Amino acid sequence: MNYGAWLAQATGLTGPKLHYLYSRFSDAEEVYRAPREQILTLEGLNEEEKNSLLGYRQRVSVEESNLRLASMGIDFVCIEDANYPNRLKNIHNPPYGLFYRGKLPDETKRSVAIVGARGRSAYGEQVARKLSKTLAEHDVSIISGLAIGIDGDAHKGALEGGGRTYGVLAGGVETCYPASHRFLYDKILDQGGVLSEYAPGTEPLSFMFPMRNRIISGLADCVIVIEAREKSGSLITADFAMEQGRDVYALPGRISDPLSKGCNCLIKQGAGVICSIEDFLQEWNLMCDREPIQMDFRKNLLEKEEALVYSLLDFRPVGLGKLMEQTPYGPAEILEILQKLERKGFAEEKLPNYYVRTI
Repeated sequence: MNYGAWLAQATGLTGPKLHYLYSRFSDAEEVYRAPREQILTLEGLNEEEKNSLLGYRQRVSVEESNLRLASMGIDFVCIEDANYPNRLKNIHNPPYGLFYRGKLPDETKRSVAIVGARGRSAYGEQVARKLSKTLAEHDVSIISGLAIGIDGDAHKGALEGGGRTYGVLAGGVETCYPASHRFLYDKILDQGGVLSEYAPGTEPLSFMFPMRNRIISGLADCVIVIEAREKSGSLITADFAMEQGRDVYALPGRISDPLSKGCNCLIKQGAGVICSIEDFLQEWNLMCDREPIQMDFRKNLLEKEEALVYSLLDFRPVGLGKLMEQTPYGPAEILEILQKLERKGFAEEKLPNYYVRTI
């Protein structure tokens, strides 16, 4: 019987209170079997919490709590267990336990957390997906928060690279949040796992997101921030990472771009700089015998007219009309050139008649 799973589902008890109980009893089974009088003498719980624990113990047996998890396809590991992630054991305020679907991160593999803005630019999206895909291809696990934007891009890149990726949720693990990421959630279960410190049925509330960020950074060997505003949840993850002794890297950006202010601030404070994927792989000794990754078009020769149009593209969408104004080509010629660039992997149509460079 998993007594830890029973205790972690106790109503009215927060993470710190679970740790308090863990410090006062030898294990969760002892809490389950402790005399009522002993529970009532606990100084670390208030009267409401004591009564809540006693009421929960009377209503829900350990067998019932375990069957509930099994019926939802959810596993549980607590800090008492041998398979609890070692990376989390020594962080400040480690989660008492983790509810998860799929698998837990492989402790023998290197892992990188990639986080960033929800309303990211096309540039941020491209870098996040390319970086996570390449790391996954080099057997590095990708950790993120399954959120809209950079988090989702990181998971998608890892999946495209055939690697492992893990999403840390700020609510019950049985609920995909956001709901629009349901397909991504299901794919992650095939190539990794989804986990949370919160019991099934817990609705994600605003204060839970900063708390889950300590788990994202705690599960990783380093954290990479790709686009973040001056006040951003991604910067909270970076702060946790620094407190936990993890390396932090950031993608530099234009000083006038609000999405780059957080990253540029991290770099000013001493974070590593992501100048290129190849440099990062070399720094992490991941190059091995693989082909170096080039993020420019010098390895792939472009025709003269293709190079001209490519030089006018940005990581933000550029309209067909603007391209016509800056080149001697008509609409049919421009479209033909853009199609060639798309086939070669240098451009993408993000909106009708609006294009971005992809490398």
